[in-house]
Amino acid sequence: MWKLAFTPRWLGGLLLALVFVTGFVALSSWQFNASTSQQVHSDPAKDRVRPYTEILQAHQPVTNLTVDTVVQAKGEYVPGSSMLVAGRLNEGQHGYWVLSEFIPEGTDKAAALGSTKPRAITVARAWIAGEDDHAPSIPAEPTGTVEVAGRVVNAQGAAPYTRTTEKVLESASPAQLTNLWDAPLYDGVLTLSAEVPENQKIPLTEQHTIAENATIIGQSENLRPIRAAQATNDANINWLNIFYSLEWLIFAAFALYLWGRMLKDAAHRAAEPAEYTQYFEYEGEYFVDEATGRPYYWDPADEQYYFFDEVPEEASARVEDTPRNAPTSGNPQKPADKD
Repeated sequence: MWKLAFTPRWLGGLLLALVFVTGFVALSSWQFNASTSQQVHSDPAKDRVRPYTEILQAHQPVTNLTVDTVVQAKGEYVPGSSMLVAGRLNEGQHGYWVLSEFIPEGTDKAAALGSTKPRAITVARAWIAGEDDHAPSIPAEPTGTVEVAGRVVNAQGAAPYTRTTEKVLESASPAQLTNLWDAPLYDGVLTLSAEVPENQKIPLTEQHTIAENATIIGQSENLRPIRAAQATNDANINWLNIFYSLEWLIFAAFALYLWGRMLKDAAHRAAEPAEYTQYFEYEGEYFVDEATGRPYYWDPADEQYYFFDEVPEEASARVEDTPRNAPTSGNPQKPADKD
């Protein structure tokens, strides 16, 4: 059987089967990955502090690859720019985010409302306690150069700005704030975990993550760092995709099985060709065509060779010198008479 398997015909069949197997395995892998595609796991690399310029780029959105990354920046707050964002919880307590316009060092400049201004970062510099129907007073921005560090989160969509007298927003939207502040902004919101004056350093661990004892300027019981965590999603596995994945693997196994079964049948047919003829019983010597591997026999009545898997014509109806169904591949010849 293995000798037959290494003939060009069966090697070509095996190659075709392997092509199908590769495709089926690829489809199985795709379905398996789709079963967990809704899950989002924490990435330790995003907790390591890096310069803001690696994540925040002018005219570039925050993507799934860059969101939730911790960055640090040195710069100054724009005095009087702070606003509140309602509906923010901190350890189960109702409160607000304090949003401020922060101009980092090394930023570019862009045109905004007819003038050129430095591009700023939307910084959620603190969480402040307060009831939803009564906004607290907005704490003043730290003065001078400060260094900040925190996690970049996705920007939110703009919401109606109705509490203008209290400077309270319903969402943290740089697209909305760029109009309220008359300034070009980077995408995303930087939620602070640490804030220090220029002459101090952000406390970091050996893994270059923000230390748990890090604070913000003016921190108190009602004014705290936000300390945003990575957004994760432990969604359940989609078992329908798992079923489809197994189904494609079964197809792959069947492709190999089908090739092997056909090879086995062909080998048995070559070894016992008389068992496979549908037209007569044959007992006698037979031969194998070297070019095709098909067995044939000598019909002394017609004085012609015939393949076992073909129907011989009636001798009386044959007008050609060579019958239509006589073997031609490999040009089999009558074997020499034995002594």
